Amino acid sequence: MEKLLLITGLCCLVGAGLASFQRSSPLIFGNFVPRNSSGDRGRCQGQVDGTLFPSTNCSNFVDCQGGQEVEIGCLPEGTLYDYERQVCDNPEFVTCWTEDNRCTGRENGTLIPATNCTNFIICMNELENEEVTCAPAGTLFDYQREVCDHPENVQCYEGGACAGRPDGSLAPSRNCSNFFRCENEDIAEEITCQPQGTLFDSEREVCDRPENVQCLESGPAGNSTDGPPTTTGEPTRPPLDPSVPTDLCRGVTVGMLAHPTDCTRYVICVLGQPNVQQCPENFIFIAELATCGFGDPVTCVASQTWVDVYRRVTSYTR
Repeated sequence: MEKLLLITGLCCLVGAGLASFQRSSPLIFGNFVPRNSSGDRGRCQGQVDGTLFPSTNCSNFVDCQGGQEVEIGCLPEGTLYDYERQVCDNPEFVTCWTEDNRCTGRENGTLIPATNCTNFIICMNELENEEVTCAPAGTLFDYQREVCDHPENVQCYEGGACAGRPDGSLAPSRNCSNFFRCENEDIAEEITCQPQGTLFDSEREVCDRPENVQCLESGPAGNSTDGPPTTTGEPTRPPLDPSVPTDLCRGVTVGMLAHPTDCTRYVICVLGQPNVQQCPENFIFIAELATCGFGDPVTCVASQTWVDVYRRVTSYTR
């Protein structure tokens, strides 16, 4: 009975917290329905009471109480939880966190590949955060070794290659001498054709001599030169941000500097001129790495787990 009363009180408290967001119809607050407590996933450990996380069911959300997860359902029925805004709303207005999120159930610092081979993702709080670009410039992310390396050494992840394919089926790689073996509609491994010199024919799913093969080879994602025509005109400078001293970039030809008052922003200096940029949501500018990374925008403290993983991945070729 005491636990039930606690959850009932919690629902009212959380409902009041989410009640600050509403639309004219329906109202996006009320008596939230407790579903279950699932404290085994660990997201609430060390979190203050009232911290919200998404559930794998988009009509629910998770509230932290005493380090445990309490799953709560949105009311009125039919509304969904938007994990970005932390509100329940009509489905057409919601960014839904689903099991398609590849960071579900993964520990902080787990690496997953992005669809662009120059980027990768570091899982934090079981969410796919903003993609991170490989460093040094020109390197690509090798999803098998979990490092950024020179393109000629990289096995580039092609996430859609196995989509819709049954277990054990074969899918083409961008490198025509290789192919993928699929499991659970994802890449299980990349295999090189044998004997050496043969290529993978995606239509017949066999390795054969080059003259017999229909090869669908293409370069790494993001390297295409196709696109709309461009015009050349006089260069323009963005307006100066009043929050940045005009002399901040004095003497700096090209560089990235911390914003003087806001750790969620940073300054790009080009020929002595400052240009203020915004870090993605839940990211702050980490000056020692010259990049935006996962951290607390209130305390401006970066996640040490995120920093350690970033350094490990990007230091391979340094």
